[in-house]
Amino acid sequence: MTAADLVQGIKSGSISSRALLEHSIARMEEKNKSINAIVSTDLVAARKLADEADEKAQQGVDLGPLHGLPITVKDTYEVPGMTCVAGAPEYRYHRPTAPAITVKRLQDAGAIIYGKTNVPYMASDLQSFNKVFGTTNNPWNIDLTPGGSSGGAAAALASGFTALELGSDLAGSIRIPAHYCGVYGHKPTQNIISLQGHVPGPPGSQREPSALAVAGPMARSASDLELMLDVLLGPSPDMEAGWRVSLPECSKQNLSDFKVLLWMDDELCPIDPALQALYLDVADKLEAKGVVVERSNPPEFCLEDLYPHYLGQLGAMIGVPQPLLLRRGMALLGFLARLVESFINVPRHFSHFLLGANMSYAIHQQREERIARIRKKFLQTFAEYDVILMPPTPTTAHRHEQLANMSKRKIAVGHEQRSYTDLFMWISPVSLLGLPATSAPVGMTSNNLPANLQIVGAPFQDKLTIRFAELLAEITGGFKAPPGF
Repeated sequence: MTAADLVQGIKSGSISSRALLEHSIARMEEKNKSINAIVSTDLVAARKLADEADEKAQQGVDLGPLHGLPITVKDTYEVPGMTCVAGAPEYRYHRPTAPAITVKRLQDAGAIIYGKTNVPYMASDLQSFNKVFGTTNNPWNIDLTPGGSSGGAAAALASGFTALELGSDLAGSIRIPAHYCGVYGHKPTQNIISLQGHVPGPPGSQREPSALAVAGPMARSASDLELMLDVLLGPSPDMEAGWRVSLPECSKQNLSDFKVLLWMDDELCPIDPALQALYLDVADKLEAKGVVVERSNPPEFCLEDLYPHYLGQLGAMIGVPQPLLLRRGMALLGFLARLVESFINVPRHFSHFLLGANMSYAIHQQREERIARIRKKFLQTFAEYDVILMPPTPTTAHRHEQLANMSKRKIAVGHEQRSYTDLFMWISPVSLLGLPATSAPVGMTSNNLPANLQIVGAPFQDKLTIRFAELLAEITGGFKAPPGF
């Protein structure tokens, strides 16, 4: 059942919040040992809240759009009653006393947070493993990663432990786990949801991230993404007196109302043949429904025009909390990597990330202006197309790869061994330009693994990309539960 159906059942009395919570707990106790998605719980408080939600429902009192719904959230969000570890041994015993802004919005809407889901160390990897809680496995195949950093979140959804999840996305951390596990995830337009109370930054940080990082919903249906998005929307509390978020509704009713650009071929990052075959099949199905589909890259753009800028911005963000000597060391390595990357096998454009870690304020501002100009030019694409469809990564879920040095890791793309950092390439345009993107399941590849497409829209067209994902499920089938789940 969808989250919306469950909430309606609780409100009407056909389902009790307590019974649904006990079902979730029983399922977790049965299935979580092999998956390791949920890493901490507060069942005493959850049971009390569920009983209260049932009492309110009997009294005809509506607690909100998530009345009595038991859910889990990514273990980067502060929730009183549970630790917020963020995969970091130094935060093993961090017990917040106040909820993250997004957590409070979920609770104010009636949701009951009964557990936290696993992440990599400081949410800084595209897999989910750490020294505190260990490795999270993909429910489709435990030898594979569910992705990261919202990997525990995606695995929990696919395993049926929760109907909704709260994720975050800096480098595909919602979109890629959703893709690897075959669930839905939405990376919102930049700055429309507060990230206060998210670790990292350090606990107690009051500053909103200036670029790239966002909070966003994850679910097993597109309609549930919108349900949760409406709850999460809004600025940080210190700005609420001055502005509101009001996203335009999507007026399109049918797939045939859309004109689509399918961007899946790029010299910088070719995708796995199995993915390509699936995406071409989806394009054929869309055209059979009357959708205008053009197979091309955005006019005057390719990944080469965007990815280096993204890595520079990512390096700048990662470098902020680092000591000065480390930042300078990274910049020196970046300078050396730029000199030799044409001659030896180093990850493409990785020098931009290293150099970005020690970027001066002046260079950062110059880069911001350059990116603003790129963004303005790129947005012209949406004058002709409603959405852009893109791969989240060049491949489906890959095997666990936990070498400490990320630049030395390899992934298989078809019959080729490629750099692990290639996983960042297809998510980079959306993050760099602050665009909304819905990661939606579109079927199974020939190797029997789920695959998603990124549905990318113009700024603030979040509900349009989610609506397309909802309509797309009519021809792709949407979420499918993994065998045994």
